[in-house]
Amino acid sequence: MSAGISNAPGTSSGSLLRRAGWRLERRLEVKPWHEVVTLVGAFIIGLAICSILIAASDKSVVDSYRALFDGAFGSRRAIYETLVQATPLIFTGLAAAFAFRAKVWNIGGEGQFFAGAMGAYFVSDLWSGVLPRGVMVPVLFIGAAAAGALWASIAGVLKARYDTNEIITTVMLNFIILLILSYLLGDLWRSPDTFYFQTVTLPESTHLPLMIGGSRLHWGFGIAAAMAVVVYVVLRRTALGYEVRGVGINRTAGSYKGISVPRVTVLVMAISGALAGLAGAAELAGVHHRLQLDISNNFGFVGIIIALIGRLHPAGVVVSAIAFGALVNGAVTMQIQTGIPAALVDVIQGLSLIFVLTGAVAVRYRLQRTRTDESLPALADPTDE
Repeated sequence: MSAGISNAPGTSSGSLLRRAGWRLERRLEVKPWHEVVTLVGAFIIGLAICSILIAASDKSVVDSYRALFDGAFGSRRAIYETLVQATPLIFTGLAAAFAFRAKVWNIGGEGQFFAGAMGAYFVSDLWSGVLPRGVMVPVLFIGAAAAGALWASIAGVLKARYDTNEIITTVMLNFIILLILSYLLGDLWRSPDTFYFQTVTLPESTHLPLMIGGSRLHWGFGIAAAMAVVVYVVLRRTALGYEVRGVGINRTAGSYKGISVPRVTVLVMAISGALAGLAGAAELAGVHHRLQLDISNNFGFVGIIIALIGRLHPAGVVVSAIAFGALVNGAVTMQIQTGIPAALVDVIQGLSLIFVLTGAVAVRYRLQRTRTDESLPALADPTDE
């Protein structure tokens, strides 16, 4: 017969060990100061990494950043040029933000930009000798918006009717429109006095008037800012905006509430494409004044980044576009004044965007300290026989 000692009341045959740990959890609410602190931190980290790269190329970090700031905001001329660089990005950023609000992933802003530029050129070629300037410029933008909307609606209809992945269709449409433009610039639309893939210079009646004399800042920037206000009003003050936000939050719940999800999908793609098409018209009529293959500096793709940094809010898109325009404009001055290699300038731009985007995602999460209870096996009682 063996004797034993009973366990203490309330305990099991083993003992409990509490271990502390960390886990990543999503924030239930993202406060404004969370975003500010995270983005400032991401900017500082990006600045530090870029400083290391600049120092590694045997260039002065202080002189480089001074040149960057001077090129972006150092003078009135620099500020005007920064706004010129930001203008197409506001349009394409709004295009991406509007589509993403409905969880419609429009990656075709680049192709819709080209479609808008082609539509604007077609209108100019058709009516530039007939309509006066006061009428020609609005008609130009209407043609660009219609062309962009039509091109984007192809992916919208395929999504609504056959549930085709809009990411794939919009990306493929980018290539298709570029090939169509290459054909037109190499044959029907090519200027007879050049071998380059470009059209003749547009007549002066189609040129956007300048906002500031002696600069390149045209009224396309004013139109872009106005469109940001329009998009905000549509999203927040109209029935369509309610449907767009409802579909973006939950498509199934939206359909039960009486929202026609296919109709909203097509409308969202059309409006998104129209906004991107306006960017093409602004660059054509405000800056280049002729249609060419390199009229876009990846504005459609960068617009996606602008929309994400701006948290899909029209005001955030405007601020982000101006910030990126400042980065692009200042980087050119930095390269000229300090002799930093062009490849390094591209790396600095890319790293800056990566860290800012990382910060925009990281702000939605937090590290939470946790404790886990683990049972340890009971030790044998020495009094047992």
